[in-house]
Amino acid sequence: MLSVTPKGPRKNNLGRALLHLFLWYAAVVFAFVALAYTLPGTGDPDCQDTSCASLREGVLVAGLFYGGPALLVALLVSLLTLGLIVARRPQSPAHRVGFVSSLPAFLVLAAGICVVLR
Repeated sequence: MLSVTPKGPRKNNLGRALLHLFLWYAAVVFAFVALAYTLPGTGDPDCQDTSCASLREGVLVAGLFYGGPALLVALLVSLLTLGLIVARRPQSPAHRVGFVSSLPAFLVLAAGICVVLR
């Protein structure tokens, strides 16, 4: 009879771990945009300047210019962490490796939320 059970411990799939990592980063970006859209979208009606922006637009622009580079650095740290975890613990599940390596993104999101809600 043909047996389909794997021989030896199952190794971690790097592609699945990367997929989980990028899904967590997408969740972080979605959470920031969702937070921004809870803010009022109308500008100050008394503003006579040509560059009057609403609070929502200001948060989105600040997220783009400050959060974007911070998220890029967090992604580089996450990719380094993912590589180290996969190399040192090949039997770790892909979803756990992706989550643990995406923790820098959650720190960036937490910092952004603290700045927005200040």
